[in-house]
Amino acid sequence: MNKDETLTFKHSLRGKILILTVLPLVFLAILIGFVCTYSFTKAMLDEVKTGMADQCEMIADIYDRMYPGEFNLEVLDASNYNLYKGSVDITNASQIIDSIHRSYGVEVSIFRRDLCVVTTLKDTNGDPLTLTKASPVVVSGVLQTGEEQFYSDVLLNDERYFAYFLPIPGKDDSEPFGMYAIYRLASDVQALVLRSVIPVILLCLVATILVGLISIHYSQKIVSYLQQIQKFMHAISGGKFDVSLSPQVLALEDELGDLAKSGQSMQRSLRLLVECDALTGLFNRRVGDLKLHRAAKRAALHGTVYCVGICDIDHFKRINDTYGHEAGDVVLKAVAHILKQHMTGKQLTVARWGGEEFLLLFENCELADAHKILQKIHTRISEATITYQAHTIRVTMSMGLVQADPSRSEDEMLKAADTLLYYCKEHGRNQIQVKQMTN
Repeated sequence: MNKDETLTFKHSLRGKILILTVLPLVFLAILIGFVCTYSFTKAMLDEVKTGMADQCEMIADIYDRMYPGEFNLEVLDASNYNLYKGSVDITNASQIIDSIHRSYGVEVSIFRRDLCVVTTLKDTNGDPLTLTKASPVVVSGVLQTGEEQFYSDVLLNDERYFAYFLPIPGKDDSEPFGMYAIYRLASDVQALVLRSVIPVILLCLVATILVGLISIHYSQKIVSYLQQIQKFMHAISGGKFDVSLSPQVLALEDELGDLAKSGQSMQRSLRLLVECDALTGLFNRRVGDLKLHRAAKRAALHGTVYCVGICDIDHFKRINDTYGHEAGDVVLKAVAHILKQHMTGKQLTVARWGGEEFLLLFENCELADAHKILQKIHTRISEATITYQAHTIRVTMSMGLVQADPSRSEDEMLKAADTLLYYCKEHGRNQIQVKQMTN
């Protein structure tokens, strides 16, 4: 699609509806993804926090049940000490924290004040990370307040951890003896959040795409209907009254259907105004000319036969002078009605040529067959009784009929038929003159 086509598409109804459909859906997908990610991340972090708090409580409960009594620390020297729970030395009894470490995939530490004395954390050499100190933030947040705390950004061994600290009560409600600590790798928590969020995001994305495709399908269908109506209106404005709307559009029971039906009604009204003579209801001269031109063109291309007739009401001026122009109009309508009755079918055309003259076109019709039809019309008009007020009016017609020669133009055919008509007028009227055109 080049630049001009892109600009045209953007300014077209199809482009505008597509943009108005897609952009809100893209925005909605982004919004849903953001909300879902935020909500699930918060929910998962709350769950992680709750789980770590429960694990801390569980460790404290297990130590209290297995080793009744209070914690005490016996310092032997700068790097040696004994940690007692009640009367039991638990310095090297790490079964409890090791079990928690294996079962839940977390690291466990026990602090004396801010000094780590028991832990499952190892350094790069595989040695326990004991005798390390808690950060000032943890000291002020846990030891100084005596309240349990959760942290989402604790750095240990150059790795980021989520950490939960639970104070260990001191003697006689004094300051805390130390802390239980649970650590969980931040990368593990993020992976857990990601595994939980991705299915929801994918589900929202698929739902958004489906809704988008459905919206695009129906919006483009509406545009397609509007384009059909637009083409229909353009054709009518260009004088093409033989176009039609698809039954699918006309069958719509909504505003588009009403618009299509209104367009169809307008087409009929305009066709009557543009193609039909207002007085007689026959085709007007414009349509007569057009149909004669098409017949001549087909004859020239395919060698088909057609005949042209010109007929005229005899002494029509006398009717107008004697009974008035309203009577003349009644006579014209009556004659037109008879002509229309006998000139039925796609290959037969009758048009008001002007005043009291009429054009008769016989397509795919030999001269003899056209002559028979014309004789029936001539007889029927002669026998007709036309009533106007208290008057009875009878009329006759003069007719000239020629079989066209494909090598001659339609103007030559008309001139030949007109010449025959005037011959009738000059030789008594109320007759038919017939001629076959030849080279």
